Amino acid sequence: MWRSLLPNKKMKTFPTKYLSYLAMLFAVVYFLSETWYHMTYNQSTIQLIADYIAIFLLLFAGSVHLKTSKGIGLLSGAWGYTFCIMYRAFAWRMDALNLEDYEWVELYKIMAGLFVSFIAFVLTLIKTYPSKNSN
Repeated sequence: MWRSLLPNKKMKTFPTKYLSYLAMLFAVVYFLSETWYHMTYNQSTIQLIADYIAIFLLLFAGSVHLKTSKGIGLLSGAWGYTFCIMYRAFAWRMDALNLEDYEWVELYKIMAGLFVSFIAFVLTLIKTYPSKNSN
């Protein structure tokens, strides 16, 4: 069953450096967005720190993977953590149900972030799976 989900030859040759660049670009946009939100709406520092950890992980893992090309596991972990943090923010806002106008804008940004981080997480997770020939 799992063999059908494993990457094919096209996935094996997919250049993961693009996922590293995407991680670093995503981290910069994420940093600017979260800092702006914190300054504008007085978000708690505890929530901000959780977001800054995701930003740090994306920047660190992206740069390590670009330098060594063996940091795909780090990159996968960073994308996975980012997805979980964004899912937490999404669920928190959905629980509120009576959102202010600015919260709807944030919700749309979070949904876009969820989509990007989930796809990147799945791609990096697939790339970390060892091939049949590796010993």
